[in-house]
This record gives sequence, structure tokens and C-alpha cells, in this order.
Amino acid sequence: MKKLALILLFLGLGLSCLAFDGIKDGQDVIYMPETQTWSLGVLADERIVLTKKMSSGSGGFSEYYFDDGNIAIPLTSNYEFIFDGKLIAVNNAELKYNEIIYENDKFIEKPLTTEDIQKIFPEVEIIRISQFKNGKLKINKPWFKKKTVLLLNDTENTYYKFSYRPKNIKNPYITGLITLKHPGIITFSHYGDKEGKLKMFVY
Repeated sequence: MKKLALILLFLGLGLSCLAFDGIKDGQDVIYMPETQTWSLGVLADERIVLTKKMSSGSGGFSEYYFDDGNIAIPLTSNYEFIFDGKLIAVNNAELKYNEIIYENDKFIEKPLTTEDIQKIFPEVEIIRISQFKNGKLKINKPWFKKKTVLLLNDTENTYYKFSYRPKNIKNPYITGLITLKHPGIITFSHYGDKEGKLKMFVY
């Protein structure tokens, strides 16, 4: 009976459970040049081991270091995860998504296309910031069902320290990933901005 209840709970949460096994502070990630893939614990003859460390300061960006203590790449993200052998970096301050690739003997961030992002989040509707008109956007949600959307910033705007009202719609690790549960108005704004930088009308 308890097992059945857990299954029903998981199904009820639906897309709001979207999450990935994020790379933690101090954790190692392994890049294998031969296959051009990332992993968390694969042993291989040819491999590059990087250790994640969060930078000091209020920004809290991710940095990855070689075994000798030299920095391999300072990122603009603060959350990373491995998907299908790729290291994905989430820039929550800008609502942008990159892939970490190894090119010309160095690691770089490569912006993901909308198509790339859709493969990572196949059940999610991607909403580009450029779709907002005067900071407003209407979103249709099926009756009695939840809908998960991902905000993708295709502009030069930045959203550092922005938050949602109501608060319980946001994924805990990916700021742009939100689950719409009820019709209503959602604001996405900087702390103290009562008007809201972005406003979503869910119906």
C-alpha cells in the first residue's frame, strides 16, 4: 500500500519533479577525449579529471580545476549536470544554457540552440524572452493539468537575483524551469520591484 502511494505521488507531481543530478561543490567530473563525453565515475586510460569549486562572492559561479590546482574553466553558470554524456551548464542569472566542450586543447562554453535544449527537456514548452511584449505574455494551460515551461533568454537582458511570485512554481536548481499549477498571474522580478519585470498571465 505504501509503495502504491509513493507511485501515485510521483505521478501526481508530474513535470514538477524535473531535476538532474547536479554537480556538487568539490565533486569530480571526468572528460574522455577519445569519446568526447563526460561522466562522474568512469575509469579510462585517457581521461581528464576536473574538480568543481564554487567561487567566492555573492555571484557564486562555478569553477573547474585540474588535478594540479590550475583552473580549467571559469563558468558563467552556477548549476551543471551531465545529460547524455554532455556537461550542461545553467546560467541562472541570465536564463541561458551552455554545453562545456573541449576544443583546441581547452574547455569552453558553447551556447545551446533551442533544439538542443528541447532534447534535454522533451516534455517542456520553451518560452523565449523575446516572446514577451512590453514585459507581458499569455500562457495557455490545460484545465486540471500542470504545465512546465522553460524560460530561455534570447536577449541581452540579465535576471540576476530575480524571483517569482508565487514562489512555489520554481525548480530548486534551474531558475527558468517553472511549473504552472493554476490559472493566474505570475511575476518575475528583482527583489523589491512590486510591478514585476516580466508578467505571465496563465489561463
